[in-house]
Order: sequence, then structure tokens, then C-alpha cells
Amino acid sequence: MDILKIIMIGLGTGFVSIALEASKEDLPINALLGSICFATYLYVFQISNNNMLATFLASFLISFLAIYLTRKRGKPLQIYLIAGIIPLLPGLNIFKMVFGFVNQDNTAIFENANLTIQILAIIVLSIVFASSITKLLKRLQFNIKKPES
Repeated sequence: MDILKIIMIGLGTGFVSIALEASKEDLPINALLGSICFATYLYVFQISNNNMLATFLASFLISFLAIYLTRKRGKPLQIYLIAGIIPLLPGLNIFKMVFGFVNQDNTAIFENANLTIQILAIIVLSIVFASSITKLLKRLQFNIKKPES
């Protein structure tokens, strides 16, 4: 059943990439990134039963892949990063928060708002960490001199 979910998330990510104005050759790549992101999230969540850790590791991996694809293909980072991270966005929590607002349920509003902010902060931190590590590795690579023979 998880394979079907992963495939459907990949297709959905590919279709969302159309709205992001990704080129035709980037649509399958974005669909693959969405599938990888969701598969990573499911795998880590099944092992650890920790939503935040699963979100962090999935978005961390997608950030590295997006940076790599940006350098390899010469396209903007947003094309790959936004499409890859879409499966992690807390849409259900936002819906529950708004539903709590409509029903005047302050507990539901604050619980879901808190969880939404935590998930979004984890995603942002993972992107910052991946970007920083990539820049650090690139800087170290250029500082290492090759031995002369």
C-alpha cells in the first residue's frame, strides 16, 4: 500500500510542478523528487515513530538533491526544491486549524498551529543545514591543494 502512496505523491508532485512553470524535461525529475521525499519520510517514520525527525531527514535529503540538480542542470533551485518538499507540507494541520477556528475550538487551533509552525521550522532548518554543508564542502574542496609530482 505504501508503494501506491509513493507513486501517487510522485504524480501529484509532477502535476504541481506544472504550476511552478517547470520545463517538460523537469517534470519527471520533480515527480521523482516528490516520491523520494515521501518514501524517505515514510521509512524514517516507520523506524523512529518521530514525525519531526522524519520530516527533517526527508527535507534534508531533498535539499541536497535539489542543490546537486541545480548545479548539474543549471536551473534555478526553486524548481527542484519546492517541488520536492511539497509532500512534507502540513496541509492537514492547517485544515484542522482552520476547522477549529470555524468551530471556535481554541484547543484545536493552538495544537495544530503549533504543530504546523514546528514542521515548517524543521523544513527551513534542514534546507539551511544542507545549503551550509554544501557551501562548506565546496570551500574545503578548493582549499585542498593537489600534491605536485
